[in-house]
Amino acid sequence: MSDESTPEAPQPSEMAMLRAEMRAGFQSVEKRFDDVDRRLEGHDRRFDEVDRRFDTIDRRLEGHDKRFDEVDQRFDEVDRRFDEVDRRFDEVDQRFAEVDKRHVTMDARITEEEAATRRHIDIVAESLRGSLNVVIDKTTATGEKVDRLIASNATEHAAFLDALTDHEVRITRLETARSKGKPATT
Repeated sequence: MSDESTPEAPQPSEMAMLRAEMRAGFQSVEKRFDDVDRRLEGHDRRFDEVDRRFDTIDRRLEGHDKRFDEVDQRFDEVDRRFDEVDRRFDEVDQRFAEVDKRHVTMDARITEEEAATRRHIDIVAESLRGSLNVVIDKTTATGEKVDRLIASNATEHAAFLDALTDHEVRITRLETARSKGKPATT
């Protein structure tokens, strides 16, 4: 038998082998992409949960912002009251200089506390992930402290008004006695 009489099976061409190898490689890459997609879907679910948690935190912070707005309004009211007290103190003699100093000191303390509280809230807002309960506790404590300061200011304000009224009564008695030519009694 001669070589020409028996047909031999055709040999795959080099191009066909390269195509087969490339198909296998692409299938491997496609499988890896599928694995990555499955993993990313898991991450997407986790991110969705984190987003839901941040939404909850945002809602809670809005409540805190409202409380701070109320505190700011209280500070405005306290400032208006201090302005009125300052106007009355201008009419009183040097014995009230010490009261003025106390007022200025209290105003500075309130302003410092407000600034410190605002800075603290800004810092806490950036680091909410691990310390939400600490923020809530500190916010509550700050609110209580502000309430105590407001109550203290109201008490001092009432004492100032009483002292001012008593002083005005004594001046009126002296002026009346002087106009009648009699010695004044206190």
